[in-house]
Amino acid sequence: MNSIQKTVIPFLVFLVVGFPFLSGAAENSFDSPSGPAKLKPIDIHYTTLAGLSYSINDEFLLNDKDFEALIFPLNDYEAIRLLKRSESSDSTGEIFKIIGAAGLLTGVTGLLASPSSQRTPFWITAIGGGISFDIGGFFQTEAQTTKFGSVERYNRFARGEEQVLPQAPQDEKALLNFDQPVKTPITNKPGNNKESSP
Repeated sequence: MNSIQKTVIPFLVFLVVGFPFLSGAAENSFDSPSGPAKLKPIDIHYTTLAGLSYSINDEFLLNDKDFEALIFPLNDYEAIRLLKRSESSDSTGEIFKIIGAAGLLTGVTGLLASPSSQRTPFWITAIGGGISFDIGGFFQTEAQTTKFGSVERYNRFARGEEQVLPQAPQDEKALLNFDQPVKTPITNKPGNNKESSP
């Protein structure tokens, strides 16, 4: 047996014996159903001081990116809409609170530092700042409510109780075709009283 036969024979034996095992492993790796990953529900906690807090696998979801990473892959229009509304309301509330705090601080400082005859503008500034601060609180309450709704919707997906909702049409009038003339049914006119034969 020469050296070429010594190398070819083990190679052929490997092809005959090993190839079916390799191909079976490859088929198993390609044919295994990947499917959607199993979603884990988000745990919701409520405390008096901190309000609502959310966690998954004992890790707290602290910022909007954490929620987006969980909810955006669902491709559910309603859950995404609620989360985006929450983010928008939260940022708007922050702006109102900053403006309100600045106005309140300016007003109080002016009231304490100015004589009584010049306090009217500072009263207006302080009251306006307080109102603006309260409005910011309303926006942030709405942000918490819509975020809670988005998380509840995600949890229904995680428990298999919900289906993906498509995006609603932007223009609902487009669903009603008013531009097309309405076809009226043909009725018997006074001159057409001929009975149709059976």
